[in-house]
Amino acid sequence: EEAVMTTMILSPRNEMRNVKNARIELQEALALHTKMGDPRKLAATLQNARFLNSVPLDPVSSNKVKAAERQAASDSAVINGVKTVADSKNFGTLRLLRDLTFQLCQINELELKADEVYETLVLRMSRTLASVDAYSKLKRIIRASNLSLIRDDVVSKFTGTVEVWESEGFLHANVSTPCTFGLVRNAELKPGKVDINQHGLLVNQRKSHQIDAWIKFDVMVVERINLTTGESTRIAKLI
Repeated sequence: EEAVMTTMILSPRNEMRNVKNARIELQEALALHTKMGDPRKLAATLQNARFLNSVPLDPVSSNKVKAAERQAASDSAVINGVKTVADSKNFGTLRLLRDLTFQLCQINELELKADEVYETLVLRMSRTLASVDAYSKLKRIIRASNLSLIRDDVVSKFTGTVEVWESEGFLHANVSTPCTFGLVRNAELKPGKVDINQHGLLVNQRKSHQIDAWIKFDVMVVERINLTTGESTRIAKLI
């Protein structure tokens, strides 16, 4: 029994050590493949890093609903199984999300304000916000001495999804938001000509020195939230 208890106590510590070792191995492999000029092996290394399937994220870092609404309106999404139409007033994301949150709160007689539920979900659907929050964590992991992570503003080939439902008096939601990242070789960065700013974007690009990501990949930011209690878990996962 004592041995079992010791194992249980040490397990979280061992897990942290294993993740740390996996990060070091990843970064060493990324550095090697960059040095050898092999983007295929670089991409395969990322896909094979299983710990990148569940990178814990902090709570949403912004409450700028209007900006999130503008982006959500311009994107299509799948909400409770229904695909919305980008830039559509009647069949777009915002209209469906407003109607759904109002109906769920009213039909189930929940002590929640439908507008607040709607805003909570819209913020989590923002590609930019998801990308910024994921970048703050991933930039410390997906990197090497000769390689840096950047954000890419292009629309992901994957579609965001939202599931909202009531259960035993609680309102729950799962929100999955795709965003795109890239990797650039540090040798291509030139101070004053092209660099990476604090938000992970390439800046100061001159016509005489244009660069693009060496490889690109998609990340899904997934949040499970109890909208009644406010409890949630949020992760980033490579897809």
